[in-house]
Amino acid sequence: MPIPWMLALKAIPWAAILAQTPALVGAADAVLFRAKDPPLDVARSEDMQQLLTRIEALERHTRANADLLSQVTSQVAALTTATEVLAARLRWLLMIGMLSAALAAIALAAALGSR
Repeated sequence: MPIPWMLALKAIPWAAILAQTPALVGAADAVLFRAKDPPLDVARSEDMQQLLTRIEALERHTRANADLLSQVTSQVAALTTATEVLAARLRWLLMIGMLSAALAAIALAAALGSR
């Protein structure tokens, strides 16, 4: 009988998770790139266009992060569903195993009693 956690590993949609890896790496690179930029000195800057450009970039990054979070959330939902299915199957197998053990005990008692 296969190990239960091996069944769980087979139920995980690895292809979907690996497909999202480039997006995750890209988002991490974007965050790292933005973290290296020196902060804008508002006191010195009179150029409002520079501020607007930076705000637009932040909004784009926020939308990208929200999209990535949405994708991760859907993957977690898929993993949760797969885990729930495995838990239901495990309960059924446990009940079948207990019933089999009870029937084996009854058969053993009947075999020993008929001697």
